[in-house]
Amino acid sequence: MATVSELWGRSEGRNRHWWVFVGGYAGIVLALLLVVTLGSGSTLADTLLPVALFYAPPFVSGASAFRGGGYLASLAVGLTPGVLYAIVVGAHVLVGQPTTARAPLWALAVGFGIIGIVGSLLGYGIGTGVLRFVRGRELR
Repeated sequence: MATVSELWGRSEGRNRHWWVFVGGYAGIVLALLLVVTLGSGSTLADTLLPVALFYAPPFVSGASAFRGGGYLASLAVGLTPGVLYAIVVGAHVLVGQPTTARAPLWALAVGFGIIGIVGSLLGYGIGTGVLRFVRGRELR
């Protein structure tokens, strides 16, 4: 059974932690999605978008866990790519702009969400393990 601190994270600075890790990551992903989707895109944005969507959640979640974040912050980090992709591309489609995707939007959003959640939970486990290792070394 998970304790309250494992679920929510440390109580001191909890709001700041959510703003920095979850909000900061969401802001970066949203900015990249808007540049690629609404603008003509750039080589840098086209390169960074897959990194932000698929490879960053384990690292952000691991850093969050190491800094005292909980399961819920890691789950929010994992859900961010799928939710923001659905919002940005869905809004783009609603205004009548064509998309080049052959898969339905919901399938892509669910796929991005699953990949993000799996990666973020893996990152949470690694971040928590590293934190316990570091604390164990400090006690010696």
